[in-house]
Amino acid sequence: MLLFTAANMVRAQPQTPLPGPPADDHPPVWIARSPGHPTLILLPTIHALASDDPRVNAALAELANGVQAIVLETHTQPTPEDTQMVRRIGFYPANDNLSNHVSSMTAESLARCARESGADIRTFFQTKPWLAGFAAEAVRLHQWRWVSDGRQRAHFVKDASPQVFAGIDERLETLARHRQIPLIYLETMEQGMQLFDEMPADDQEAFLQGVCMGLHGGKAPGEVSYESFQAAWAAGDVAALERLANTRYPGESDAHYDFSQYLFVRGTDIFAATMAQDGYFYGKGPILVAVGAGHFFGEHSLLAHLRDAGYTITSPVTAQPHGAPPNEVAVR
Repeated sequence: MLLFTAANMVRAQPQTPLPGPPADDHPPVWIARSPGHPTLILLPTIHALASDDPRVNAALAELANGVQAIVLETHTQPTPEDTQMVRRIGFYPANDNLSNHVSSMTAESLARCARESGADIRTFFQTKPWLAGFAAEAVRLHQWRWVSDGRQRAHFVKDASPQVFAGIDERLETLARHRQIPLIYLETMEQGMQLFDEMPADDQEAFLQGVCMGLHGGKAPGEVSYESFQAAWAAGDVAALERLANTRYPGESDAHYDFSQYLFVRGTDIFAATMAQDGYFYGKGPILVAVGAGHFFGEHSLLAHLRDAGYTITSPVTAQPHGAPPNEVAVR
């Protein structure tokens, strides 16, 4: 869901492009087969990248070259209608504000979070905790910025000079359009916004508090970096991806851990329901299905949903571990 989907918002700096990959490096893919249905190639994604590694585009082009359609979580370029929906679902009315719904942070600390992220303070206080957290991180990373429409109403636009690079989803969407093959989306923007809005209040607050803590040098337990995810993805290291997505870190609160796990489980349920409603897609295939890495692990993973639906799934070859350094942090 654009900047919102990633429970993977991270603190990453742009890096010099890496040299070409060793011949045995490749992202992990699972193959799902069921009689009477197209073969599904299942690829975990990262919603933004820490570096513009040439291995990424090469691997994605190779995968996209042999498929009949590409399936993503949702569209990556918001429409004006999406912006209005975010305002309708993610903002408080004029007679209410964020400080009335957050007990662990004072109005002063919330204002400091807005200032340190570069977000517009007035707009920040009108957003709900989940949106305030994502907005602060996105503005700080220059992925998005608030602009006024001339009527004192701010909205998000994509920034021209982000500190992170386009993610796997956005690159696949571009490839599909370039190849003129069908794009299928598993979730509407409204479904995604409602998922966040229905999240337990404690989870939303813990996420916002962790983002704000990181803005002034603190390190919230449970944070992991895009660099770590990207290294594991490029090397096909399934074990590292699972560990990064699902590990409960020492000192991490129940609410902070539940934030990401809630998104993985509830989001996967939406994806699986759409796939079933669409008859697991049509034609001869194969079809590339690419969703966030966190949706591939655990008892309620996308793989588990497909097995329950009768699919036989071939596991990828696991590369040598490239786990994150134990103290490297950002946001899961």
